[in-house]
Amino acid sequence: MRTSFCVVRLIGVIGLTGLLGACGSDGAPSVSASGSGSGSASASGTVTDFGSVLVNGKKFETENVEVRRDGVTERCTINPVTTCGFKKGMVVTVNGSFNGSQHTASSVQQKDAVEGLVQSVAVDGLSLVVMGQTVFIDNTTLIDDNIPGRNILNLVAGTDNVEVNGHIRPNGIIQATFIEKKLVGVTPEVRGFVNNHASGSATFRIGTLTVNYSGADISDMPVPNGNNWDGRFVEVKGSNFVSATTTLIATKVEPENQGLGNAIDEFEVEGFVTQAGTPNDSVIDFSIGTTPVRAMASTEFRGGTVDEIVVGAKLSAEGRFDGSTLIAKHVKFHESVRLEGDATVTGRTLSLTGLAGVTITVNSQTELKDGGNTITLNDLQGNHVRVRGRVIGPNTVVATRIQVRSSDDDVDLQGPVQSITGNVITILGVSVDTSVINQFESVSGTSMSRAGFLAEVKVNSLVKVKGALSGTTVVWEEAELED
Repeated sequence: MRTSFCVVRLIGVIGLTGLLGACGSDGAPSVSASGSGSGSASASGTVTDFGSVLVNGKKFETENVEVRRDGVTERCTINPVTTCGFKKGMVVTVNGSFNGSQHTASSVQQKDAVEGLVQSVAVDGLSLVVMGQTVFIDNTTLIDDNIPGRNILNLVAGTDNVEVNGHIRPNGIIQATFIEKKLVGVTPEVRGFVNNHASGSATFRIGTLTVNYSGADISDMPVPNGNNWDGRFVEVKGSNFVSATTTLIATKVEPENQGLGNAIDEFEVEGFVTQAGTPNDSVIDFSIGTTPVRAMASTEFRGGTVDEIVVGAKLSAEGRFDGSTLIAKHVKFHESVRLEGDATVTGRTLSLTGLAGVTITVNSQTELKDGGNTITLNDLQGNHVRVRGRVIGPNTVVATRIQVRSSDDDVDLQGPVQSITGNVITILGVSVDTSVINQFESVSGTSMSRAGFLAEVKVNSLVKVKGALSGTTVVWEEAELED
């Protein structure tokens, strides 16, 4: 579905990770993010496949490109056989160009979120602590086969070292996309936001890690003065990690914004929203990781709406980078399940009136919010809520975020289609008779007929249906194909 919204107030800009040189000059986009024209192109996100290299699902040709990984730079051709050390789930930045729908890389750079000693592993296997950094695991995290059983419960705390790729959440927690054991050549390093900077003692913290930079190269950083590094996103490399005090003796501290200032015709970034303004009739400015993004009236929203751009949401945005901000052509929400309705809490699960049979599970990683306030699961009882999450069973969802909304009769059901029988589609075990629905929309947001919708929809298609409660029954009103 295409939803446009204009935006409001400018938020603080905290930088852009990993962009190298590119071209572009004026403020008006000269090319489209859908592949017409030609120009410079970059993408920052997760390696999703090989055949060249696919980042966030976008293919870049990679013949004899410059690749950088683990501090080594070389030239290599990336293909399904020769991946040049890259693996699915790794987080990379690709720089290059596009001509029509073809994208060609000039460089591919990988940077892990943390590399170092495993200090603890949660008994439920959903998290671990690596060198003072809390790392979340979910069913999208890829575990390398050099970890026995591809199970983090087989890591030995205090002995094993790992490299973690992932996206940093606004609270500093790393959401892992790929984890592998480091058998040799371990270089303790971490990327994250500085807090508790004390120039007098030449220390600061990232997560619960204390960084001592008294002997480090800090030539690229501002001159230390009090706590003036707080809030900056940095990369730290060290020579020694002292587990007993969770302290890293740093050899180098550098900012992660070194490519900032270069315009790029087509840029895509994936990650978690770390800052967000309040949408109204003009603009909304927000940040994905360290990348400032602006959504305009022409911005197309896929899988969600502008009011769901909140701190902690996982998104990708694509458009033109003007030298300081990504002007978004598309914004895509990455949790495929979206539910809305009145909540009933039972133990550690949730159900919504009108969506009988759908079980919503809550775990230690689920964010529970009422406005900007963190709440408990029991606080959801009887409230109208919006749920974001992932499918983990035929009618079971694990919630990544639950937000209390204003009371109303709206019911939303979004997820992959499980079956189609005549006019009836089934999503998460809920049967929806489309013969009673009068409004249908395509992926692009254009109106379509019921026949056109049923001809387009397939098993595993992502569909959102919207309705209203009549007693405990939902009267379905709209059906929309999602991207």
